[in-house]
Amino acid sequence: MPMKNFIQKLISFIFPIVCSSCGADLPPLSQTRICPKCKENLPKIKGLVCQKCGISLPDGGEFCFVCRKNPKEHSFDKMRSVYSYKDNIRKLILNFKYFERTYLSKDFVSDMVETFKSEPAFKDIDLIISVPLNILRRLKRGYNQAQILAEGLSQALGKPQNARILYRKKMTKAQFKLTKQERRENIKDSFYVQNPSLLKNKTILLIDDIATTGATASACAKTLKKAGSKKVFVLTVARD
Repeated sequence: MPMKNFIQKLISFIFPIVCSSCGADLPPLSQTRICPKCKENLPKIKGLVCQKCGISLPDGGEFCFVCRKNPKEHSFDKMRSVYSYKDNIRKLILNFKYFERTYLSKDFVSDMVETFKSEPAFKDIDLIISVPLNILRRLKRGYNQAQILAEGLSQALGKPQNARILYRKKMTKAQFKLTKQERRENIKDSFYVQNPSLLKNKTILLIDDIATTGATASACAKTLKKAGSKKVFVLTVARD
């Protein structure tokens, strides 16, 4: 047995790896932090979804009511999410986002790759960009969870990613506390682009952990397109 594997197994024996959802023991050297049973029970988005914003359409159709009523509601071209933001996936994302469980990114990235490959429009992306945090929130948290996901996807898909293009230019309130209209106003004109030449005629894949109304992703997409991007697609772990 290679020394590296021996050391990792020894560490796993002293500090067992457990499922981040149910606490069950996982095998030594496990590359996942969610056991198969819990993974199977996560609320995956299946079946028909809105061709614009990606929300589930249990009653069928091509577009949801919002996107059908106002096709310009969102500035992005298409959004897709892996899970509905409820039950155990909500707990897992909150731990990933606020409690330094960054190792969960491997499981999330694996799920996002699957969703990425199921969407034909995504195959032509040129560049991966994450939704940026404002500087104070980044310093307080110590990391940007969306950037960690973007880096993982870049490696898995063999596509370049750049965290030094899209920035926040003002402090905003936490979106989850606001109504739909307040979210739109709160996030309006919050982003700017450095090095716009890197975006010229590029198709962008924008990454975030959660989408709710799509206001943040839409504001980012508007900024990216104004700077020269051809198309902006969005991929998130979950959709509220």
